[in-house]
Amino acid sequence: MPGEASERPGSILARRPEVSVVVPFYGGPDSAAQLIEALMRLRLDVGDQLIVSDNTPAGIFAAAAPGARFEVVRSRTEQSSYHTRNVGADLARNEWLMFIDSDTRPRPELIDEYFAEPISSRVGAIAGPMLALSETEGRLSRYAESRSANEQAFHVRNSYRPFGATANLLVRRAAFDEVGGFMEGIRSGGDADFCWRLVEAGWGIDYREGAYVHHCLRERLRDYLRLHARYGAGRRWVIKRWPYSDMRSKVERFFPFLAGMPYWWLRGQFERGLFKGIDSLVVLAEAIGYVLGNRPPPAEGRPGEFDPSEIAVMVEGFPELSETFVLNEVRAMEKAGRGVSVEARSRARRPAFAAVWGLDVRYAGEVGALWHLGALLWLLARHPLRSLADLVSRRRWRREEAVSTLRALAPTARRLERRGVSHLHVHFARRAALDALRLGRLLGIPYSLTAHAWDIYVDPTNLREKLERASFVTTGCEYNVRHLRGLLGDDAAGRVHKIVMGVDPGAFSRETPYDGDGTVVAVGRLLEKKGFDNLIAAAGILDPKVLRRIVIVGEGRCSEHLTAQARELGVADRVELVGARRPAEVRALLEDAAMLAMPCVVAPDGDRDSMPVVVKEAMAMGVPVVASDEVGLPEAVRPEWGRLVPPGDPEALAGAIRELLSLPASERRSMGEAGREFVESEFDVDGQTRVLLALIDSCG
Repeated sequence: MPGEASERPGSILARRPEVSVVVPFYGGPDSAAQLIEALMRLRLDVGDQLIVSDNTPAGIFAAAAPGARFEVVRSRTEQSSYHTRNVGADLARNEWLMFIDSDTRPRPELIDEYFAEPISSRVGAIAGPMLALSETEGRLSRYAESRSANEQAFHVRNSYRPFGATANLLVRRAAFDEVGGFMEGIRSGGDADFCWRLVEAGWGIDYREGAYVHHCLRERLRDYLRLHARYGAGRRWVIKRWPYSDMRSKVERFFPFLAGMPYWWLRGQFERGLFKGIDSLVVLAEAIGYVLGNRPPPAEGRPGEFDPSEIAVMVEGFPELSETFVLNEVRAMEKAGRGVSVEARSRARRPAFAAVWGLDVRYAGEVGALWHLGALLWLLARHPLRSLADLVSRRRWRREEAVSTLRALAPTARRLERRGVSHLHVHFARRAALDALRLGRLLGIPYSLTAHAWDIYVDPTNLREKLERASFVTTGCEYNVRHLRGLLGDDAAGRVHKIVMGVDPGAFSRETPYDGDGTVVAVGRLLEKKGFDNLIAAAGILDPKVLRRIVIVGEGRCSEHLTAQARELGVADRVELVGARRPAEVRALLEDAAMLAMPCVVAPDGDRDSMPVVVKEAMAMGVPVVASDEVGLPEAVRPEWGRLVPPGDPEALAGAIRELLSLPASERRSMGEAGREFVESEFDVDGQTRVLLALIDSCG
């Protein structure tokens, strides 16, 4: 029971790490009662959590759960087990997460078995066996056991890419956070995807033979086949996302299985022949799932596939940790009373789903094969001349970038028309912008474009046409406005507008008074354009008594170089590279920071930042800023609340940091208050979004 330490062999009161057990639940009162009975037997230590994430519309488990043993959280944004697990994990407070399913029956000592042997510090997840459990001894249960339907060992030890099923999976919380949790918006396949992202991030997958659960088998053939139809949908999704995985369709095995049934019957082995017949039905069910798609049904009261949406915001990947400005803008549109959905070309490799729960998001290509074909036929029949014009134009576009086929674009076009979308707004002048341009022409609706930096300075593919065909163009600073107007010329210059990527001053406001303890924080991807090498060089110039600590948040290709530089300069004890952090963690660092450093430069390849959002977040938090006099930063940082220095000049950067840190904390506090007032008046996301919506309305 909670509050009681368990005795273990070899010690009087041996303590293992604290674990948060997360169980997703979707079922009826009988299922809730059975799960409660099973979980009440699970042995917990002091500090362990038992979290049930209730995905039922009526909150069935929440009503049935007894006493304080369970922490029940409602997860109603999406009807999927992966979303439900993420909601439960968001409540967890321990260093290990144990995921089991509501149709498993864990042994009392399950958690102890996972920690019976030492766990390497680089192991991110450990899988345990799932043994078949059936209340009857029918042929279906014997069939499932004979096919090793719940075998974890093979997937962990013998797969090309190892993975464990979440029906019995122990996950290190640090690894879970690093990869962003489970992918949402899918019915199946998220287990493999999650584990493969762990491996991609450098974590290992292990296996514990003794940490097994009993997994309840489907008692009816219909339910069993529905389960495998879901597996088939997940397999197709995984293959598209991980093309080099060893998950392949089983369709080619249908006829051998079907032929095996009469063969074994003729030899007098009726049950073996029957199992071959079930094999063929399973393959057929998986094939049906394979072509129908992997999206779960909408939760009660949530947007469906064709619910109305006035504006569709189009992006490359979503939700990207480094692009929170897109999320902020969509939320502000919703706050303004607009119907808005998100159309993304792909999923972020490291998502931050807690921030986007409740948003209406669709991903290109994640529909079934039949829907692809049907949408293409609809598009060709409904807009034949526009489709022909699109095919002709593709030859021109392909000279500069990869172009999606009309078949790949058709499901999005069909969805947009059925939902009544009247405007497309796209972020970044990349492939999503070309998709928006094409969809606007195909459907006869306007599109607008927000250009940023990399997309217009480093690799501006088909940029002029994307700009010219847009109803209007926005960008985040006057520096970029001048550049884009120069590309378009005088005739089209009036269509380029400055709209800053704003922040929410309510979300970024201090909880504690500013005390300026000497910590300098820097946030951004570890790329050349961020100029973090100059910040580390400045640390080597500054006396340790002046600059005690620098925290650099982010990940990227320059990580090893920056780490080596700090070591060579002898400042590794004062410079911490802490990797990527979630928005809430960045906010906490800003709360304790003396100042933010943003020493951006123009990289050798021409890459540059426009006006980093974190600068405005720091100003909203009342934190002074030291930044480079480069691109859009002079438009945000003024002497009243910060300092500007020449880009690429560590001496000047060190001098500015020294100057600000030498000021009394009260004076820096006043600077921070002035910066916050500027953000509230000039960079508020609601105000900037109202400007954008006014431009959208002018296109009607």
